[in-house]
Amino acid sequence: MPKPQEFISGTLSGTTEAEAIASLAAQPVVSQICETPIALLPQGWELTAKPELLPKPTRKSGTVSLHEVESFIHVVKAQGSLTNTNVYLDVDYAKSKFVATAVFNDHSAYADAGHRDHRAVFSPRFSEEWLRWTKSDKQQMSQAVFASFLEANQRDIQSPPNSGLPTGSDVLTFATQLQETRKVKYGSGINLQNGLVQIEFTEENDTGTKGKLDLFRKFAIGVRPFFNGTAYSVQAFLRYRIDRNSGEIVFWFELDRPDVTLEDAAKAIVQQIREQAGVPVLFGLPG
Repeated sequence: MPKPQEFISGTLSGTTEAEAIASLAAQPVVSQICETPIALLPQGWELTAKPELLPKPTRKSGTVSLHEVESFIHVVKAQGSLTNTNVYLDVDYAKSKFVATAVFNDHSAYADAGHRDHRAVFSPRFSEEWLRWTKSDKQQMSQAVFASFLEANQRDIQSPPNSGLPTGSDVLTFATQLQETRKVKYGSGINLQNGLVQIEFTEENDTGTKGKLDLFRKFAIGVRPFFNGTAYSVQAFLRYRIDRNSGEIVFWFELDRPDVTLEDAAKAIVQQIREQAGVPVLFGLPG
């Protein structure tokens, strides 16, 4: 075995012995403080971890984002355990906020402290039909635009048993009538005993030709608030306004407390997670 002086001379040729010793001394040192690994780096050095060079990670970490409750529950069952997994629910029904976070390496009373960096986050996405109806809620539309909207979304119209509300076919007939009576001037409306509103109109170029338009006061839609979720029935009130100078009419609808429907849908998801996830479910933020 070579002597230190021979090793220095052989490996660091061109330098003095003092320089070689100083160079060997200026190496990173790995130590521990209170069982926590630390690295002491000389000035000018950088410490870079390369875990991707390992055949496989030394432990699980990372976050997966999910948008369907069944997918979230599947991941929780596959990755979680009763010893160190918790699901945290950050819910604000009034603000349509719902986020569920599963921490698979959480701190536990039954195990050692966890790194808390292996997670699954679930935030349900709104369904396309829910967005269409809620974005158009209380938005005034011309006769033609309103007719096109009803026609395009006619499949969402439903008439619950014994409700007396118009069916999808009734609404489609109404939309067709709107499209056929565009160039008219509308008069005042009359409330009928059958729950409809009847509005008289005259042709623009022929005041002697009159007609009547029957409006339903409200209707119901069956929509899923969340993607791949359960459908709920939501009632909507039909509104209109007639310009007394021009005789033109505008329509809109007002959904009956869509926030309550959204809250019911979110609570159903919370209950499903509680019943099927198989791990503790807590209201709050994981931090």
